[in-house]
Amino acid sequence: MDRTLLVVGWDAATTEHLDAFDLPFYEQLTEGGVLQPEPFWQNREVDSGTAWTTITTGLSMWDHRVATLSGMIDAPWKLRTLSKVDRLIPRDVLNTPARIWFRRLALGSQPTNDDIPYKRAWHHVPNSLGAFVPLTYPPKPTDGVTISGFPSPEVAVEPTDIEDSVRQRYDGEPERKFDEDGGVREGYIDDLYEAHTQQVETVRWLTDNQDFNLVFAVFTLLDRLLHVTDEGDSRIQEAYEKMDSTTASLVDDIDPDDVLIISDHGMTYNPRWKWRHIHDETSGIWAGTTDFGIETHLDVTPTILSYFDIEMNKTKYQNPRTDRETRGMEEKLEDLGYL
Repeated sequence: MDRTLLVVGWDAATTEHLDAFDLPFYEQLTEGGVLQPEPFWQNREVDSGTAWTTITTGLSMWDHRVATLSGMIDAPWKLRTLSKVDRLIPRDVLNTPARIWFRRLALGSQPTNDDIPYKRAWHHVPNSLGAFVPLTYPPKPTDGVTISGFPSPEVAVEPTDIEDSVRQRYDGEPERKFDEDGGVREGYIDDLYEAHTQQVETVRWLTDNQDFNLVFAVFTLLDRLLHVTDEGDSRIQEAYEKMDSTTASLVDDIDPDDVLIISDHGMTYNPRWKWRHIHDETSGIWAGTTDFGIETHLDVTPTILSYFDIEMNKTKYQNPRTDRETRGMEEKLEDLGYL
């Protein structure tokens, strides 16, 4: 292959914010638009677990069966039945995400990457780097490199012989979002920036030592910060500026032929429970150096493969289960307020 594509996930990047802030690199991208979730989620708060799994497999939730970061679809008829009435439940009741909690009644076990028997974009494209994508723990072998993403209980890497070297550079997302009183832990936002810097430097280290055809990295700085900050907080603009400058620096280092930025959802200000901003399924984005022509999450992986003249067939990934303990993933979700 003689092309290089850099895909950067700006998790939670939102159209309203992108229009409001001065972001030099983002503004240079000549193509883009709204990126919607698959039809089921187009009028429901889409969860990052199902969103990134659909984005990176090109398959519907009804195929890969991941509904949320914490719930598999064990019995599709339950969710289909519940979905006929779930919109009758208010999104918010007594300062709680009532509709989301109601939907959990139809879901099953905590998903791990072992429960997703499908190839991701970086399994289809030879010599690829997949980094920090949610629900990729434990990572599956490729002929490139994969670094697990949230909610990994530990940083896991394929191939395993570079795992220690990666862990020396990146030690995972910050621990404990909230303090004992339920407020945001002092130092948490500083820790978010430190984790983001570590992620960027890890990608830079890997790409300095190996030429990849596809680099697919997801950064969660915006999502984590927006969840705990109020509308108008100056730190929101600072976080977008950080994402813009670090993406520009990776482009300078990797020198790809093309760049694609995507978000799994946008955010809207609607304080409830522990959150300030919450997921908005209508305001996710894509932007790129060429017209990728994507409209929904389902389009992303087929479009990436088409870029490399690869047909999307044989989507199954066959490998033995590792039986990784799911309790560590659940604890990570609890730690950051998702459960």
